Amino acid sequence: MKSSSIILTQGYKYIIAIFIVAIITSLLDLEVLSAILYILTFFTLFVFRNPNRVIFKNENAILSPIDAKVSAIDIIDGNKVIYCKVSPCDTHIVRSPSNTTIEIKEFKNGLNLNPNSLKANILNEQMTFKFTNMKLKLISGICNPKIEYTEDTNALQGEQVAIFIDGLAVITVKDSISLDINIGDKLTAGQSVLFTK
Repeated sequence: MKSSSIILTQGYKYIIAIFIVAIITSLLDLEVLSAILYILTFFTLFVFRNPNRVIFKNENAILSPIDAKVSAIDIIDGNKVIYCKVSPCDTHIVRSPSNTTIEIKEFKNGLNLNPNSLKANILNEQMTFKFTNMKLKLISGICNPKIEYTEDTNALQGEQVAIFIDGLAVITVKDSISLDINIGDKLTAGQSVLFTK
């Protein structure tokens, strides 16, 4: 699932489709609609961008798997649960937090409701990854077309494991772990340190 292009390959079909419709509306002299579609094309390019990122590789550090803002930290059943909001303006590559094995614990097809609603946890598309030191649950949001993920079972620190556009990321770690993050922090995948071993 590695991608070295400046635009994620998963976004090509959306970008091309919107651009073609924009050209058609231009040819039909639907100026306002075509202008909106051209702007939407550029926004879609921005959403599916793949910036060159230097990974902060450190065997003792567990890095953030996703770009997001920490909205809450809770303790549930002896675990620390970190709730992170992922917006369409974030970079959408889910990265391995360490050199780890990856296990897909759950994948559920579903809707794309507002992830902050009570029904979203039941009805929205979801995927749960289990890494060596944490669990990551992705709950799809309104703008998320599909959660795309790798079939690999092993990953190096910072390696791409999934694409997630919009929604809620729930990170679960043991309660005994001392976190290096706080509510309101902006996490950067492959760079922000969640905790050290």
